[in-house]
Amino acid sequence: MRRVIEARREEQQEMVAHARRYGERLRARFGPLSVFVIGSVARGDFNQWSDVDVIVVADGLPMHPLERNLMLYELVEGGIEPKGYTVAEFGRLLAQGRQPALETMEIGIVLRDELGIRPVDRAQT
Repeated sequence: MRRVIEARREEQQEMVAHARRYGERLRARFGPLSVFVIGSVARGDFNQWSDVDVIVVADGLPMHPLERNLMLYELVEGGIEPKGYTVAEFGRLLAQGRQPALETMEIGIVLRDELGIRPVDRAQT
């Protein structure tokens, strides 16, 4: 059983590393940003068909949704499902209690948080 759990953790770490590389490509394109993994990969209940849900928060994103998605997907290398928001948009989602924002704050794996979207957990400091 221990081997199965270790293999599962390794698989999760590989998926997170893949998303981290995506975040690095985004940083080169958009400048300062925050990037998080949410969904089944963050929860650990992913399966072989799961993609990696990535939340991107950056003020350098295009305002038009189609342009925004084109730019985000242009940098994807398989298996990544990005959703992009400006800081103001993300703040509104959070205030409205919307799932992507709440999940980002509660279970999201922080890949990069240059915008200070998620406060530092005081228990970790």
